[in-house]
This record gives sequence, C-alpha cells and structure tokens, in this order.
Amino acid sequence: MMLVAMAGLALYVIRMAGPFDLLDRDQQNPTAYVMDAVQNGNWLCQRDAYGEITSKPPLYTWVAALASLPLGRVNRVTVTLPAALSTLAIGAILFAAGRKHFGWAAGLLAALTFFCSPAAAKQMGLIRTDGLFSLTVLLAALAAFRAWQLGRDWTWFWLAAAAATLTKGPLGVILAAGGLFAALWEWRTGRSAPLRGSHWSGIGLFLLLAGGWFALAWLQMGREVSDKMISDELVKQIMPGRTFRHSFENFFKPTIYLLTRFAPWCLFACLALWRVWRRPATDDAARRLERFLACWILFGLLIFTAASHKRADLLFPLVPPMALLAGRELARLLRALKPSVLLGVSAACATVGLAAAAVPYDITAWREPRVIHTLGIEDLARSVRAQVGENFPLTHVACSLGKVDKLYAPQFFLNTMRQAVPYEQAAELLRGDAAAFVVTSNAALIQSLLGAGGPTVHEVARWPASGRPLLHIVSNHPRLEWTRRMAIALGPLQLRMDGLRQARTWRGELRFTGDPDGSVTLFNQSAKPQLARVRITTVRGQTAGAVMLSPGQRREMKASESRPSS
Repeated sequence: MMLVAMAGLALYVIRMAGPFDLLDRDQQNPTAYVMDAVQNGNWLCQRDAYGEITSKPPLYTWVAALASLPLGRVNRVTVTLPAALSTLAIGAILFAAGRKHFGWAAGLLAALTFFCSPAAAKQMGLIRTDGLFSLTVLLAALAAFRAWQLGRDWTWFWLAAAAATLTKGPLGVILAAGGLFAALWEWRTGRSAPLRGSHWSGIGLFLLLAGGWFALAWLQMGREVSDKMISDELVKQIMPGRTFRHSFENFFKPTIYLLTRFAPWCLFACLALWRVWRRPATDDAARRLERFLACWILFGLLIFTAASHKRADLLFPLVPPMALLAGRELARLLRALKPSVLLGVSAACATVGLAAAAVPYDITAWREPRVIHTLGIEDLARSVRAQVGENFPLTHVACSLGKVDKLYAPQFFLNTMRQAVPYEQAAELLRGDAAAFVVTSNAALIQSLLGAGGPTVHEVARWPASGRPLLHIVSNHPRLEWTRRMAIALGPLQLRMDGLRQARTWRGELRFTGDPDGSVTLFNQSAKPQLARVRITTVRGQTAGAVMLSPGQRREMKASESRPSS
C-alpha cells in the first residue's frame, strides 16, 4: 500500500509542478461554477461568467467550493482538489479490490498501471468532472458486484449511483450497471447466479438525492435546467445520430481512445479479456468478477460507440476495470517472481511510467499556446493586484482569446466572479463621467462603438507588454488607479460609486466600504426586474438591504443612512 500511495502522490506533484493550462480543455466553465457558488452564493445551480447555466450537476462544484471556503478564495489547488482526490481514491480502491479478489500482487499492479496511465495523469489535475465521475462509477460498479454476489445490500449501489448522477448525470447508473450482464453470461455457461435482493430502499434514496436536487434546481431556474442538462447534455450527446452512417462513421474511435488512454498497459488488459472469454477462472468469485469487468468495459464501449458525441475523456470510467484486468494478467505473468523482487520491479516500472508522464505536463507543456496565454493572463492579473489591490472594479466584456470563445481566466486570477457584458454596454459605461475600466481582447471594437466624437480611451494595462497585445484593460481615465467616482457593469446592473469602494462580493451580496458621505447608484439596464442585495460599511456603521429594480430604474443608496454597528 505504501508503494501505491507514493505513486499517487508523485503523480500529483508532477501535475501540480507543471504549468497551469486553464484555457485548455474547457476548464474555465467548471472554475467559474465554483466561484459562482463561493462568491455569489449559488450553491444549488450555478452560472458561468456569461450568464449561461451549468451543464453538469453540482457535486464537483460543491467539493471544490467547500475546499475553498476556509481560504476565502478559490485557487488552483482547491479547484483541482476533487479531481486529484478522486484519482488517488481510485488507485486505493483498485489496490483493495484487486487484493481481495485476485491477490495482493494483482491489486498492487492494478493500482500502479492506473497511476502510470495517460488517463490518470490527465484527470489528476484537470478541472473537470471526469475524475470524480470515474470514482463514483467505480464505487457504484463494485457495490453492484457485491450486491449480486450477496443477493442483498443494493442500497449502496444506488447511493453511489446517486453520487455519479450528481456528478455528471444518469449515464453513471448505466455504466456502473453494465457489468451485471455477467449474470446472463454465467447463466449461459451453466453457472447460474441470478440477480436477487430488493432495490426499493436504494431507489428511494436515489430519487431523494438526485431527483430532489434536480427538482429544487428546476424550481429555482425553471425549464432552463431541463433544457440544458437533459436535452442538450444527455439526449443530444448520448443518443445516436440522425442516421446509421452518422452514428457509426467513427465506429472505432471510442475503442482507440480507451486503448491510448491506458497505454501501454492496454495490451495486458486485452490479453486478460481474451482469457476471460477463452479460459475463465475456475473459482466462482474470481470468474464472476472477471466477467463483470469484461461486461462493464464492453457495454460501456457499446454506449460510447453508438453515441453521437465522442470525446476521449468520456472513456475515463472504463479505465479502472481495464486496470484491474491488466493487474490480474500481469500478476499471472510475474507469478514466478519472489514478493521482494516483484516489489522492486514494480517500483522501477512505476518510476519510469511516472517520469514519462512528466514529459507532456512538466517539459513540453510550457511551449503550448494556451499554457502561454494562461501564464500571461496570470501575470497581467498579478500586475493589476500589485497596482490597485484586490476587488478593483473591472468590467469584463464577452471577449475571447485565440481559439477560446469565452474568457474567464482573468477573473479567476483576480478572484472575482462578475458577469460579463456586451461590448455595447461596455462602450456606454466608458461614455460616463465616472472612471470605468474594461477588460477586453478587442479594444478596437470598443473604440469603434464609441465613435469619432466619443471619449478618449486609454490603454492602462496590457499583455504582452510588447508587441501585439492579446488582452487589454482600457479606460476613460488615463491611469490604473482608484478614484472617488468609479463605475462598473455587472451583467444587467450598472453601479456608480461616489466615495465608496467595492469590496469582495459574498454570497451574492454587493459590499462597499468607504467615506461616510459616499453613495452607490444602481441602474438596471436589462428588460427584466433585477434584485440587488447591498451592504455599505463605514466608520459610522453599516447598512444592508435588498433593492428590486424595475427595467430602466435607478436607485441611490447613501452611506449616511448607515446605522451604528452593534
């Protein structure tokens, strides 16, 4: 177990020592969801910085947000923590399950082959639900196998299935139950082992947890939840395409994805699959687990092959059963070695495998364009904080960078979660007499919207510092600095601060500090009523209240209305 733990921790160090690739692999949205929960208090259902509802259930978001709360901010460690802990847990579970059913050598080799696979290296530091989804599917599948063997205790399967559903949707239930086709396989070969036991209590808990969350989210967000999570993310991506040709035009792609994500150990897993078919184990428990794992893999491949949406990371839940079969096969091939020799060989192979994993994440990754852009945005954010501190009122427009359509990374490094606004709204803000600062990748578009007779726009910060800028901060004020009168646009709301500074938003409450004679004016620029919760704190006291603004309505709140703090 010590060797397994050391391998897992080494993989984590390798991933965290490499550069941050936030702009790659669609990691910005999950990061924004975590920030939305922590700063805006949207724990039930989140939105990204562009106002679009989350496409996934919130379990990953909850874990990362809870890890961030004690620190008061979200950072790379906390936002990747669910993926890292899930990967480490998968390795520990593979070791325990392999040792229990196939022997300690098989368990050791299953865990090590998993940690030394491209899938584990990728999901260890990836800000996506894939790692947590793999863990919950693994737990549900092993609970299903245990219940099949005992003929009872299906409640644990449904609890783990609820966790999988709260991570990525009901596909987790289907993948975890796929291995139960082994019961039919056993019956066809004359070794009947029927599925027995009651499911009612487990199904009730599943509906209470997964169904209860969905019902509450639907009540809060309405049909937008079902349209995004059911229609767009489940039906359109899982269901086959409109034609047979469309469904199977890339027939072998999921299989190739799975083999490459578990290379080179996939060779031993394939050999184990052949043995399961041709020479199954004579021991009932071992044979049933072998067939369960084989059905799990093959049934999952069938689903992903037929689905219209094919992405390599979707195959991650099939890597753990591949690792168990590979560990079983390697243990057979190395059974002549003494335990001490086997440990030495395993440690040497794990060292080579982990060193190979370090190449794409610690050596070559620094030259990747999206990594370079991520590091550049981080440098820009660090420069802004050094000049004006935290919570500077920056307005973010709906900008992009390179092939990234929606840019949230600047806000992550600035520790903010502010809804982006259209370019037209940003231009209108810059026409005002209060100092406004806009983060954009297209300053020329803002200047064109202001027109020839518009205010002078100053570039107060940029990245890179020389050459063609990819990201700017532009303003109607000549310098990046705090002023008495400042303005910011937060989605549908425009705020004008006079003598007040915006503090960190907390649980959806807009907070301000500053002079006792200061004020903040709220303006609803949208066509719908907007609720704003405001708290102003000065040396004379504080005031807090909720303001419902009709479309086009303005409302001024003065710090002089503050009450002494108790």
